Amino acid sequence: KQWYQRRVRGFFRSQFCHHMDSETYNKSGHDYMIRHLFGKEGKRQDKKAYGCLKIITGSPPGAGDCHGCPFKHMDSKNLEKTLSGWKIPRGVIKEMINYSEGQHYQIACTKYFEFTQGREAKFGLSHPNQFVVESLEGSISNTQNSNSSNTQISDTTTSAESGPEHQVKEEKMGE
Repeated sequence: KQWYQRRVRGFFRSQFCHHMDSETYNKSGHDYMIRHLFGKEGKRQDKKAYGCLKIITGSPPGAGDCHGCPFKHMDSKNLEKTLSGWKIPRGVIKEMINYSEGQHYQIACTKYFEFTQGREAKFGLSHPNQFVVESLEGSISNTQNSNSSNTQISDTTTSAESGPEHQVKEEKMGE
């Protein structure tokens, strides 16, 4: 779990540092929040993140907040500007915006996943944690393929009520 926490913290740092420098990120409390979610700060109790359905149908984020679904909570102009800043090609942006305008937020997110990960999503995204886990597994698979590593990642899906929650564990192949 500690290995997984480090990967998640690194992933979020890379995502947030698209629009803020490292020093601002460190002062913002985002890393603390992630440690808190993993039970490393505060009450030291894991927290369950909201699934896509709850995020989409719930209250939108307020001014200055860094949460929510960009495909649901951003207007088309701001979404296009944000995605352009992340170097997403115009054609892919147009496709994502069309899905977003048609209220197909999870499909738009899946298209974003496919572009940023360079592979087809063979699953339906229904939880932000799933996006992170699938992203990490893809980067691990790429590392394994290039390094011929003997480590594999397995995940399990649980609790339909809170959306898919993934439990990642490191196993040695052949043991």
